[in-house]
Amino acid sequence: MSSSEGSGERPPAIRASDAERDQVAKRLTEAVGEGRLALAEFTQRVDAAYAAATRAELEALTADLPAAQGDQNQGGEPEHKRRWKLAIMGGSDYEGRWRVPRRMGVFALMGGSKVDLREAVLPGGEVEITLVSIMGGSDVIVPRGVRVVVDATDFLGGNKVKVDEDAELPDAPLVRIRTYSFMGGNDVRHPKLKLSRRDR
Repeated sequence: MSSSEGSGERPPAIRASDAERDQVAKRLTEAVGEGRLALAEFTQRVDAAYAAATRAELEALTADLPAAQGDQNQGGEPEHKRRWKLAIMGGSDYEGRWRVPRRMGVFALMGGSKVDLREAVLPGGEVEITLVSIMGGSDVIVPRGVRVVVDATDFLGGNKVKVDEDAELPDAPLVRIRTYSFMGGNDVRHPKLKLSRRDR
């Protein structure tokens, strides 16, 4: 009997490698496309994966996920189809846990909508959101860590884009936003950081 067995001590935890961290991050990315993780859950887990020191910490991040099933179109809808949401002289909020169409459009006429992606479920690793704003606009909230690309065409209007590109995580889902504004505009931003009582 070895001394470690005799003393009842546990064997030391096995250290995680960079390759193993990358493998877990890839599985988490696939889980987003399968609709198993919301964007906010993804960013939290991937952040933890790259900070993990041991294999046990990595295994805990995927313990509630099945083995990878490969690339599948979980949305069950044609790639070319775009689903439009209208905000005419008013607006609607899309927030909480909701499934984002692979290609989504928001038309705002003298109104606007809030498109909150923090708890959203994506149909794949990339979605495209088109914002058409006429004397109105929409507010798009994207969690930190997710990649964001904004292509804008504006006339007598504009957009406010406040995202930290340095916070993007490797292999993170991509949110591609195309905007067309006339006398209006849209806000694309990260969630506001919670302030402590001392900072308020």
